Amino acid sequence: MMAKVSHRNRLRECRLRALIPSQAELARWTGICRTTICALEKNRIPLSIHNAMLVRKAIGCSLDELYEEIPCEAAKSESDKSKRT
Repeated sequence: MMAKVSHRNRLRECRLRALIPSQAELARWTGICRTTICALEKNRIPLSIHNAMLVRKAIGCSLDELYEEIPCEAAKSESDKSKRT
């Protein structure tokens, strides 16, 4: 039986690797609202395929680079952490 996994996005790491210093600049390049980018980077909302495609095109990364698989137990503890911040 396969272990259950969840996904989180690595938008912030990809943005910084692409030398885009601010969320506002990424927002201008993608057309995604800056507050949405902030929520995405904190994994408060899921990164939709539509937004992932916009980001991928703007910063030149692959979809694989934008998403990371994590075991469900780790996903639960990350979710608990983000609720506290």
